[in-house]
This record gives sequence, structure tokens and C-alpha cells, in this order.
Amino acid sequence: MTSRFVRFALSISLSSTIVSSGIAFASGFALIEQGVSGLGNAYAGGAAVAQDGSTIFYNPAGMTRLPSQFIAAANVIVPNFTFKNEGSTQLLQPLTGVPLLGGNGGDAGVTKAVPNLYYVQKINDQIFFGLGINSPFGLTTEYDQGWAGRYYAVKSELLTININPSIAYRFNEQFSFGAGLNISYIKADLSSAIDFGTIGFGAPGLTPQGNDGFVELKGDSWGVGWNVGLLYEFTKSTRIGIA
Repeated sequence: MTSRFVRFALSISLSSTIVSSGIAFASGFALIEQGVSGLGNAYAGGAAVAQDGSTIFYNPAGMTRLPSQFIAAANVIVPNFTFKNEGSTQLLQPLTGVPLLGGNGGDAGVTKAVPNLYYVQKINDQIFFGLGINSPFGLTTEYDQGWAGRYYAVKSELLTININPSIAYRFNEQFSFGAGLNISYIKADLSSAIDFGTIGFGAPGLTPQGNDGFVELKGDSWGVGWNVGLLYEFTKSTRIGIA
């Protein structure tokens, strides 16, 4: 299993106001909480703010604004996922209108801690080295095994670890460039029920939704990607970052 993730962000940071624009997509298991300094403004302007070492994740060019430093943090995420069944019908018999049996599954959210650490080393006035370790994708949802949507999913768990060595170069007082490697490990655990009662309907002892099986898929892999960023400072109070 291989995967590649590409992230784009455009933001403008002002001394008194932060203005940002972009396109929003369904993020799924993506985790934007890769530092703690940006929590108060929901990480707006993350590509331009460069407040601390977490800029390695948001825009590595931002390292040129920092002194040498090491920071570590963790975000505790407490998600809430609930479902309300309003007339769902059987997946394998959609034309018969047979309702899906089972409850609403309870709260599928599972509390997780998302740690991260960053190290920035100023080599000289132009060159900066950084190392970030974080988890850009993850979390878990787990419904009751007998819930109405059990044939779609019961447990979905994703864990990633991303090791991100980076380097940044300051061309002048206004313009900086940064780039890094993403050496990533991913581990997934997905499970769901199988309606053997409907698949084998007619066989002795089998009834739709009355003879469920259970399937679990596990996998893990390593992959390599990259991230790049630009930072341009128009004045001391206005800059733009692209990552």
C-alpha cells in the first residue's frame, strides 16, 4: 500500500489582522493540529505566521524567521460521531425496502492524543535546518458491532508517523524558500460486518441480517513524499506564505 499526500495553503498575515483564503475540502482523517501556538486562531495564516518550529509542517520557509529552538507538544482530540437512522434499507436488497436492523451505534468518537515535536537549528544567516516529527493523519471511529451501518463500517483506525527533515534558505530580507522530505509510516485497521444471511438466503438456517459475519483488514506501509514553501515579507507587518 502506498500513498502520497499533497497539501496547499495560501495565507497573508498582517500585524493587526490575519487574513487568509483557500479552498476547503472534506478532510477525512487529516489532522491540522500539528502545533499548539495556532490553536487560538484555528491555524489561520499558518503558512505565513512562523511563530515557532511547527512552521516546519505548515511552511518550512518560515524557519528563517526563528532562532534555534526545540519544542514538543500534544493535542488531545475528543471527537463526537453520532448517527440517526431515518429509514435505511438493506444494502443487497435496495428494491425490496427491507429496513436495516440495529441501533444507531452510539458515539463512535475515540479520544486520542496527537503528539508532535520540532527542532530548528540556525546554521548561519542564510541557512536553517529543521526536523519535525508529527502525525498528519489519524484518529479512530468505532461503532457498536450491531449498529444499522455495520455492513459499511464498525471500526476505522488510522495511525501515521511523519519524519520531516527540512532545510530553508533566506535569499534576502524579504524572500525565503524551504523544502523537506516526508518519511511516513501508516497503519490502518478497518472492520465491518458481512450479511451472510442475505448472500446465502434460501440455504437452511440463513436469514437476512440474522447471520452476520465479520471482516477485519489490517495493513501498514512506509512511503516518502515532500513539502516545499515560499515566504515573502513585503514589510515588517505584511508577509505572504505559500506551501
